[in-house]
Amino acid sequence: MNKPVVLRVVNTVLFFSFILQAITIAIIILKIRLPHMQLVFEVHEYNGLFMIIVAAIHITLNWGWIKASFFKKQ
Repeated sequence: MNKPVVLRVVNTVLFFSFILQAITIAIIILKIRLPHMQLVFEVHEYNGLFMIIVAAIHITLNWGWIKASFFKKQ
């Protein structure tokens, strides 16, 4: 697979991981009681770790753009 295809997949996965984190933290902060609250905490924890890994891949794939945009020689 070429880089644009991989980046599109990584970006999509990162987006949905972010949405899942937002939903679980909203449930936790708003103290919404669900039958399996322990599962909500576990999903939030493991998805957070997964999100860190996917974000690192995202940064790695975009490193050229990051260098060009933020670390310009003056």
